[in-house]
Amino acid sequence: MRTCFLALLLCLLPANLPGAPYIGPDPAPNLFRRDLVPIDTDTMRELSGYLTDLATRETDGTPGQTRATAQLLALAIRLNPANRSALETDKSLRVGQAVDSFEGDINQPLRQAWGIADWLLDPDSGAGGKALGNLVVDALAVINPQNPLVRLQDPEGELERWKYVVPTLEAYQRPPQQKTPPPPVAPPPPPVERPPILLGQASTKTPLFLLDRDRRRSLRIVPLSMKVMELPQGDIFTFSLEPKTESPDIASARVNVRKVLEQRWPDLPIGRIAQLSTGTDRYAPNNGQAISGPAALLIHSSLTGRPLRPGVTLVAEVASDGSLTRPLQSWSYLRALRLAPGGRLLVAPDFEPELRAMIALEDPAFFLRWEVLIVSSIDTALNLASENSDPAGLAATSQLYEELRDVSRDKDVGQLCVNAKVRERLSEITSRVPFHYSAKMLLVQGDPTLRPTRVEREVAGRILRSALEPVDRISQLPLSQLSAKRLLTSGEATSAEIERFSKFISPADKDLLQEAQEIAQLTEILGKGKQDGGLRDGVTYFRNTPLPTYQSRLRSKFAALRQKLAPFTRESVQPALPDDPPPGADPSP
Repeated sequence: MRTCFLALLLCLLPANLPGAPYIGPDPAPNLFRRDLVPIDTDTMRELSGYLTDLATRETDGTPGQTRATAQLLALAIRLNPANRSALETDKSLRVGQAVDSFEGDINQPLRQAWGIADWLLDPDSGAGGKALGNLVVDALAVINPQNPLVRLQDPEGELERWKYVVPTLEAYQRPPQQKTPPPPVAPPPPPVERPPILLGQASTKTPLFLLDRDRRRSLRIVPLSMKVMELPQGDIFTFSLEPKTESPDIASARVNVRKVLEQRWPDLPIGRIAQLSTGTDRYAPNNGQAISGPAALLIHSSLTGRPLRPGVTLVAEVASDGSLTRPLQSWSYLRALRLAPGGRLLVAPDFEPELRAMIALEDPAFFLRWEVLIVSSIDTALNLASENSDPAGLAATSQLYEELRDVSRDKDVGQLCVNAKVRERLSEITSRVPFHYSAKMLLVQGDPTLRPTRVEREVAGRILRSALEPVDRISQLPLSQLSAKRLLTSGEATSAEIERFSKFISPADKDLLQEAQEIAQLTEILGKGKQDGGLRDGVTYFRNTPLPTYQSRLRSKFAALRQKLAPFTRESVQPALPDDPPPGADPSP
C-alpha cells in the first residue's frame, strides 16, 4: 500500500521544477551564421534534437544549470526553427510550467553533442564551425563538466558570445531569502491613570421615601451625605447605601452611574466606595433608581474636587444612556417639595409637566421658594450645584431672582406676576438663562392667555396613581389579612385625595378620574362588607354579593388602570385577570 502511494505521488509531481527563475533566450539577435557552419541541414536538425533532449534533462535547479538550459534551447531553435519540442519547452519554462524530463539514456545525446562540437572546433571547420562549436561547448561544459572535452571551452569569450541572447549568470540567481524579522516586542502597556479622590465628603438633598425600623414609610427631603471609604478588595469605584440596602433597582442604578462616570473617567479609581447615608431610616424600594442622580452628582463632586453649595436639591435619576430623567415617584416627590422652604432645585427636562401643574394647582409661589433650573446631564448639574461655578449670566440672574423673592414677601404672587416691572425682570432672567424654569413659569402665571387651569393627561395619570397608593398594598393581600378599618381608612383617604385634585383634571381625562374613583369606592365597599357583611354558607356577603367578588373586581380594575397609566408612570405592570367568583354567586353587586 505504501509503495503504491509513493508511486502515485511521484506521478503527480512535475518533472522539472527549476529552483532558479528561467529567463528564455532572445530569439532575435544573431548567435551564429548558419551559412558558414560546415555541416548539412540534416546534421543541424540532429544536433538540434540532441540539444533539446539535453535541455529537458533532470537538473538541480541551480542558476548555472538553468542558464545552460536557456543556451541549449537557443542553439536548438536556431539550428532548427521548426523544432517544435524545443519551442514548446522554451514556452513552458518561460511561464513557469513544468516540462517532461528526458526519459532515455542522457549519455547518448551527450556523446553525440560532444562529438559534433569536437568536430566543429577542428581548425579545418573554419570560423563558422568554431563559432558554433564554442557555443555548444559553453552549454555542455556546464551540464557535463566531467567530460574531458571540457578543455575545448574558451571561458574568457563566453560572455561576449552570448551577449544579447542569454543573460549573465547573475540574472538567474534568486535574491537571497531574507529572514523574516521577529515581530517587534510590544512595549509594555502604559500604566493606567486613575483619577484621585479629591474630595472625601460631600452632601446634597433629594426627596425620598424612607422606611423606619418598623418599616413605616415616610416621604421627606433627605440630606444625603457622602463619605468615600477604602475597600480591602480592588473593586471599581461605586456607591453603597447606609443603612445597608440592596435591590435590583439599586444594582441598576450603580450600573448607570458607572456608565456616566466612565464617559469622563474611563479608568475609575479602585478600592474605594462612596457611602451614601440617608440617616437612620432606610431607602424604600418604591424609590426605584431615584438615588442614581444624587449619587452621580456626589461622586462627580468627589472626583473633581468641587464642593457642592448648601441648599441645592436634585430630583433626577440617571438613565441607561447617561442622560437625566425624572424619577418614577416624581409627583410624590413634588408633594414633598411643595412643603419645603425652598432653595435651588435642579430637575430633569421631563419633569417639566409636573412643574407646570403648579400653575394649574394655583401654587405659583412654589417658583419663588424654589429657583428651578432644568439640567439634562450630570456635568450641567455639577456646574449649577457647585460653589462659585455658575455659568456666565446665571450669577447675576440669581441675584436678580433673590431681589424678586425679597419683593414678594407677604405679597400675593399671582398679583406680583402681572406687575410690569416684575415681568420685565423675569423676561430679563429668561433671556439670559433659558433653563431658568422658575422665571419662565412666573411669566406664564402673569399671562392669562398662557396660564393653564388643568393639568396635562400624563400628570393627571401620575396624580391618580399616587392617590391610589394605599390601594396598592391592599390589592396584593388576601382578604383574610385585611381589616375593615384598614379598608375603610384606605378607601376614604384615596377618595379624598382624588376629590382634591379632580377639579384640576381636564374633562378629556375624565376616563382616568372615573376609573380611579371606582377603585376607591370598591375599597370602601369591601371595608363595609368586612364590617357589616353576613355569613352565608361559609362566605361573607354584602349586598347579596360575596366579598371575594368585590375583591376580584378591585384587583382587576386596579390592574387595568395601572396598565393604562403605565405610559405616564413608567410602571411595569402585567395585566391581572379577575378571580372567578364563588359558585352560585350573583355576578352583579
